[in-house]
Amino acid sequence: MKNLLLSSFICLLFFSACNLGHYGKLAKVENSSEDSLKSIFGNNFNSFLFKTYIVVYGKNYSGLLVTKQIEPNDYRIIFTTELGMKLFDFEFKDTTFTLHYCVPQFNNPRLLKVIQKDFQIILMNEIKDKKIEKYIDSEKKFDIYKLKSKKMYNYYFVNKESKNIDKIEHSKKRVKKTTFTLHDYENGFPNTILIKHHDIKLMIELISLKK
Repeated sequence: MKNLLLSSFICLLFFSACNLGHYGKLAKVENSSEDSLKSIFGNNFNSFLFKTYIVVYGKNYSGLLVTKQIEPNDYRIIFTTELGMKLFDFEFKDTTFTLHYCVPQFNNPRLLKVIQKDFQIILMNEIKDKKIEKYIDSEKKFDIYKLKSKKMYNYYFVNKESKNIDKIEHSKKRVKKTTFTLHDYENGFPNTILIKHHDIKLMIELISLKK
């Protein structure tokens, strides 16, 4: 029994060290007047269309996802099947979230809250009125912008050469909860966004069809 407890304690320490070490290697730097974290979608956009795949608890959903700006800081996100059947319909206005429609498969309070947060992070509305700290990684490949949102943190990894956001990490107490990976940039916009959760079985892939 003692050996089991000791082994469990050592594993816990090792796990904690790995997660803490991931952010412990970042060095804080002073923000200059030229520093700015740019939104993925840009400050103003009309609409984007994505081929979308969602895998949640072993079930697969695919279809089309439209993001549309109604007015500044007011966005509508609608996910449908390719045949046009609506699966969910969200609206984000400033800090307010409105659920206009949702099929029973997604109508789970915890799941809805998680998906809601995913799209809030992608839309990046929070960067407009929150304090952002700047860091650099040990290999000096990224400028990392850290934003606190309640008890959570978002880390935006901006490639120093391309100036594009390559990755976003959503974390709690320095432990990664969600990783957003952005690929295949064209004219400053990623053609692929992959959202992978580390604490629940949820993955979302967005493939741009038009801008």
